Amino acid sequence: LKSFNQRIQYCEKNLIRISSGSGRVVYKIDDTKVLKLAKNRKGLAQNEVEIDFSNDYMWNGLIAEIFNHDENNLWVEMELARKVTPKIWDSIVGVPIDELQKCARFIEQEKNPRKFQYHFTKPARMDELQENEFTSSILDLISNYDIGAGDFGRLSTYGLVKRNGQDDIVIIDYGLTNDVYDSYYR
Repeated sequence: LKSFNQRIQYCEKNLIRISSGSGRVVYKIDDTKVLKLAKNRKGLAQNEVEIDFSNDYMWNGLIAEIFNHDENNLWVEMELARKVTPKIWDSIVGVPIDELQKCARFIEQEKNPRKFQYHFTKPARMDELQENEFTSSILDLISNYDIGAGDFGRLSTYGLVKRNGQDDIVIIDYGLTNDVYDSYYR
C-alpha cells in the first residue's frame, strides 16, 4: 500500500483501532499483536526509535517485543499488552507511579540541569526505587539514554503482558526520545 490513506483504509476495514496519538495509530491485529502505523514524520521517527531500541539487549524484558517492522519505519508489529490500572501497577511494581515520576524527573534534571526552570529535590523514596528492579531499570534508561522522563510517569506508557506464565509490566510506548521531541514536537 503506497499511501497513508490506503494503509489507514486497509487497517480501518480489517483491524480494530485501539489508540491514536499525534504521530501514530495503533490497531489490534490479533490476541498477541498490535500494529503501530505512522501518520507522519513524528510517527516515522518514533517507530524508528522503537525498532532501534528493540535490538538493544539493555531493553530486553523491559519493553514490549517487536515482531516485525517496515524497513522505512511506516509500521511496527508489536506485542499486545493489556491496560495497566493503578491497582495492577501497585501490585506488580510495588511503588506508586507518581513516585517513579518524581524520581525520573529528578534524574533527568541531574543529567541536564539547564533543561529545567525549577529545581526538583531528591525524592524521599529515591533509594527504594533504585532498589526495585523494574523502576531501577527505568531510572537507568533515563540516565543513560536520550530519553526524557515525562512519559514514564504515565500509566498509558506501560502495558501488561504474560511472561513465563506470569503477569509482567512492560513499556509499550518508548519512541519519544529527546531528539524526536526536539525535532518534531517543539
